Amino acid sequence: MSLHDLTSSPGYCAQVCSVIQRVRGAQDEAQALSLMREAAACMGATSAAFGSFIRDDPSHESYRFLLACDPVWCLEYGRTGWYADDPWLGYALRHSEPARASEIPVETSEGRAIVELAARFGVRSAAIIPAPSCGQVSRIGVLCLGSSTTGFFEDDGFDVLRVVARSLAMELHEWWICAIKQELMQKARITSDELALLRRERAGQSSKCIAAELGTSSASIDSRFQRINAKLEVATRKAAANLAAEYGLI
Repeated sequence: MSLHDLTSSPGYCAQVCSVIQRVRGAQDEAQALSLMREAAACMGATSAAFGSFIRDDPSHESYRFLLACDPVWCLEYGRTGWYADDPWLGYALRHSEPARASEIPVETSEGRAIVELAARFGVRSAAIIPAPSCGQVSRIGVLCLGSSTTGFFEDDGFDVLRVVARSLAMELHEWWICAIKQELMQKARITSDELALLRRERAGQSSKCIAAELGTSSASIDSRFQRINAKLEVATRKAAANLAAEYGLI
C-alpha cells in the first residue's frame, strides 16, 4: 500500500494518535521503544530510530537512542562514530520542519556513506522529524522513519504523516528529558544546599563572592563544587550548573 493510500484510509490518524498518547506514561526505555515501534508501524514505516542529544555543549556529551531497526546497522553506525557527519542529524540541528530524506542535501563523502549504509540495511526511503526544545533546554531529538520501499515517503501522503510523526517525535523527546532528569536525581543524589551552589554558579558568582555570603572560605566552596562535579560526572562547575539547568534542577 502506498503512503497516500495508507494515510487516506479511515481512522489512520486516530490509530496512530492512540499509540502516541501512551508514550508519556512509558515506565522505562523498553516500553518507550515498544510504543515507538508500534506507532511507526501504524504510520507505514518498516523501521524507526529516535536520537536525543545535547547541542553545542562539548563539556557534557549525552547521546540517547531508541532503535527499532536492524541492530547490525546500528553497530556499524556506532563503530564508525559518524554522528558529526550524519546529514540527517545535521538537518535536525538546523531545522524544525519534518522533511523527506531525499530533500536533505548530502554534501560530503562521509554523508553519502552514511546514507548508503542506511539503504544497505533496508532504509531506502526515510522521513526525518526534528524535535527541538525551547527555553534553557538545549537537548534536541530527531526521529527517523524508514521504509524498505524505495520512494515510499515521496507521495502526497507525507503531508498527513508529517503531522502525526511530529507528535510522536515530540512525545519521545519530552519522555527522554523527564527520564534523564529522574535518572540524574536518583544517581547523583544532589542536596538542596548543592543545588543552591549551582544556582549561584549559574548566576556567575565567584567562589570568593559565595564564600563571603555564606561565611566560609573560598577553598571550602571550591571543594564543595569538586564534589558536585564528581556526582554529576562533569569536569567543571560551569558544566555542572549547565547540566542542572538543562534538566530543570535549578
